[in-house]
Amino acid sequence: MVATIKKYKAAAVNAEPGWLDLELSIQKTIHWINEAGQNGCKLIAFPELWVPGYPYWMWRVNYQESLPLLKKYRENSLPSDSPEMHRIRAAAKENQIFVSLGYSEVDLNSLYTTQVLISPTGDILNHRRKIRATHVERLVFGDGTGDTTESVVDTEIGRIGQLNCWENMNPFLKSYAVSKGEQVHIAGWPLYPHATTLKYPDPYTNISDANADIVTPAYAIETGSFTLAPFQMISKEGVDLQTPPGKEREDHRIYNGNTRIYGPDGQLLITKPSDDFEGLVYVDIDLDETHLSKALNDFGGHYMRPDLLRLVVDTDRKSLINKVDGSGKFIVEKTVDRVGLSTPFKDLPIARKAEADSTSTQDKE
Repeated sequence: MVATIKKYKAAAVNAEPGWLDLELSIQKTIHWINEAGQNGCKLIAFPELWVPGYPYWMWRVNYQESLPLLKKYRENSLPSDSPEMHRIRAAAKENQIFVSLGYSEVDLNSLYTTQVLISPTGDILNHRRKIRATHVERLVFGDGTGDTTESVVDTEIGRIGQLNCWENMNPFLKSYAVSKGEQVHIAGWPLYPHATTLKYPDPYTNISDANADIVTPAYAIETGSFTLAPFQMISKEGVDLQTPPGKEREDHRIYNGNTRIYGPDGQLLITKPSDDFEGLVYVDIDLDETHLSKALNDFGGHYMRPDLLRLVVDTDRKSLINKVDGSGKFIVEKTVDRVGLSTPFKDLPIARKAEADSTSTQDKE
């Protein structure tokens, strides 16, 4: 698909999620979608695990302390085929905007670090899961599978890609994205403390400075893509909510002000947000500005040697149970179908209700 809209406004979120509260999380999501839409944006990018917030607590507590928080986190995570997700898809349609949403996805009895790209019609263009949760995250989240690995899709506003957190550092995932000709990338990030908190032997890679100002622009440079890096922020109340009794409270400000947007040559395109800024960061995208960066170093084309180096990507879904039909052929059900995200927006219950309400109003008039 050739992009039909080459110049447009986009927004990256730098805001506090609705910690451990699904309904509040949905309200905040719709609020920022509405604001971006009202300001003429064609795309809005949310951070990793925006719903119901990145589980800040899992890096701060021991096993016993984690249990009440883990229970509440699971209870307030987002099923993909749910009224709450339908409301977000409705907001995308109402505002005629592409939405890159990061959320904790409930699938049967497991959680996944998931991103979806929602179209201006409310349909799901891509459903992907983080391929491997990072360190202590593995106590909360499962891994993605082959058919949730796709990171780049063609749209009318360009080839849009998404990755979560340290996936943006993964050279294999960057190679896969660049092979797809990515033009605009969403690097979804969680909460990260500033370098002032660094204590040996914790590596420098595990603080915000490295990820916001080294990893993210490196991604932009290596792929020649506009790169939006939305980060979460946290308030004193957010820290209090996720700190068990008797545990020392952190200064919330050490986690804030990290959202960035870079051009395809790695230049910072925005003023860095202050630690107390909450809102949207805007950028004007011109897809033609990716041409020269890619002309010099297109690692997915003329600047690569597939006769020497090749990447193998297995996009099949791996299921616990495999079914066969009458002829002995395996029946492969796509994850996106199983979790209900392939249903067209017009066929969702909320869409039918909205249409019925509209008809009822017209009848009264």
